[in-house]
Amino acid sequence: MSTPPDLRLKGPHRSGPFKEAFRHRVQLVYGTRGTPEENAWQQAKARYDAEVFWVRGNASVDVLADVDFDAAAEPDRNVVLYGHAESNVAWKALLANCPLQVTRERVQVGDRSIDGADLSVLAIYPRPGSDRALVGVVSGTGPAGLRLTERLPYFVSGVAYPDWIVIGAEMLQSGVGGVRGAGFFGNDWQVDSEQSAWVGV
Repeated sequence: MSTPPDLRLKGPHRSGPFKEAFRHRVQLVYGTRGTPEENAWQQAKARYDAEVFWVRGNASVDVLADVDFDAAAEPDRNVVLYGHAESNVAWKALLANCPLQVTRERVQVGDRSIDGADLSVLAIYPRPGSDRALVGVVSGTGPAGLRLTERLPYFVSGVAYPDWIVIGAEMLQSGVGGVRGAGFFGNDWQVDSEQSAWVGV
């Protein structure tokens, strides 16, 4: 008799791609500990996404500040974080063990670092304390990178992003040539080199 699969691994109960973050009564959590420009963007983007979700999906989602978010409460709800590790205080509680980290002017994906203040990041990762919930990330390494996420139509039907993607501002001129790296996490939710692609990194 076989044993049940480890629910911490990827499976039908929890996997990517990025759009899966907006399931399970998702909460949109914006950062408040960044620069004034970052804070203004984080709140505006979370509110905008909630309104787009309302119009496109006829659904209402919760939008709250990181200082009002309780990581221990309702652990089976998905969460989408807006901002980066230095601007959103919920990041440490939810993504401390994630192999992808975003700070000002740097993205770390496994053992690779990408530097720049104009990088945008979308990513998904399991929520700690839950066997089914996910944490989504709408992030950037600076104001230019954060604003670049506004050009990523992740609610549009037929548009799909993998588990993680890093895009530079040159995307606005060169299209797909602006993608610095993208991929799917392995079954253990770690960076899988065989399911990752890099451009000039």
